[in-house]
Amino acid sequence: MTLYRFLSYTQRNALPGANYLAMTGLAFGLAFLLVLGLGRSWWRVAVSLLLGVFAGHIAVIAIDLSGDPTNHNLLPFEFVILGVVVSPAFVGAFLGQCLTRWAAEG
Repeated sequence: MTLYRFLSYTQRNALPGANYLAMTGLAFGLAFLLVLGLGRSWWRVAVSLLLGVFAGHIAVIAIDLSGDPTNHNLLPFEFVILGVVVSPAFVGAFLGQCLTRWAAEG
C-alpha cells in the first residue's frame, strides 16, 4: 500500500484492512475539499488523485524490485486494488462540485 512506502513487502501484506478504509476516506475527503478549494472540474481532481496514487505505487515497486526481484508477483492486481480503494475520490469530487454549484445558485 502506498501509505506505507518503506515497509517490506511482507510487512505491508500483514497490515490490517482498516488501513485501506483510511485510504478510502482520505481519497474521498481530499477530492471533496480540492474541488471546493480549487474550483476545478470534479473528474480532473479525482483522476489526478488516482494517478498520483498509481505514481507513488510505481515508485514503491521500483524500490522493492531493486531489493528483491521476486516482489510484486501480483503486480497488475495491486493497481486494481488501489483503483478500487481510491475510487471514492470520484464520489467525493462529484459531491464537492454539487455543493459548489448549489452554493453559487443560492
